[in-house]
Amino acid sequence: MLQGKAFLITGAGGALSRALIPAFHQAGARLFLSDPRPERMAERAQAVGAKTFVADLTRLEEAEALARFVEREAPLYGVVHTVGGFAAGRFLDTDPGLYDWMLDLNLRTTFNLLKAVLPYMAKRGEGFFAAFAAGPAWTGAGPGRALYTAAKTALASLLRSLQGEVEGVRFLVVYPMGTLDTEANRKAMPEADFSRWIAPELVAKVVVEAAGAKGGRLLELPIYPPL
Repeated sequence: MLQGKAFLITGAGGALSRALIPAFHQAGARLFLSDPRPERMAERAQAVGAKTFVADLTRLEEAEALARFVEREAPLYGVVHTVGGFAAGRFLDTDPGLYDWMLDLNLRTTFNLLKAVLPYMAKRGEGFFAAFAAGPAWTGAGPGRALYTAAKTALASLLRSLQGEVEGVRFLVVYPMGTLDTEANRKAMPEADFSRWIAPELVAKVVVEAAGAKGGRLLELPIYPPL
């Protein structure tokens, strides 16, 4: 489906990338992985023969260096951007520093990566860029997590806007509409009903399908928990 096409997966040491990396590998993609901490992605990279690059994507210069690294190896066709952060709490009790943290992790990393990779994709007139919003960004409200909701809503709006601006590049905004079934979430919520959580493998499968879609395109994709 994606045979030989170069794909970059960011946040490669994270829980969602654990499912995305093998899914894209099985689809035939040539993989490049990025994470701020090399030890988090080393084993995953070795398993699929991927090349790695350590980058803090809150810094534009590091995002640009990452893009140049991939382009020296192969024309970058697609990006799956998983970097982000979550925080909840009553808005009136929020420390002002949380604003910077939420916007940096969820929006600034996306902005920097887009600025770094889109010139290459736009010049070739083809490409794919997927990023992850959240259920509150789909519904438009997130009581108890207002800053997180604002950051994810801005991310989604940015990608939707670019779809009408950058010729030839397809964008995808993924909205997990519930809790992802990850090891970290299970540790944080041990009493929860895990059967009602979204499997990362399902998310990975549909992102791969969107990346290789023929005869149409997916722009926004809400993924709901099991019934």
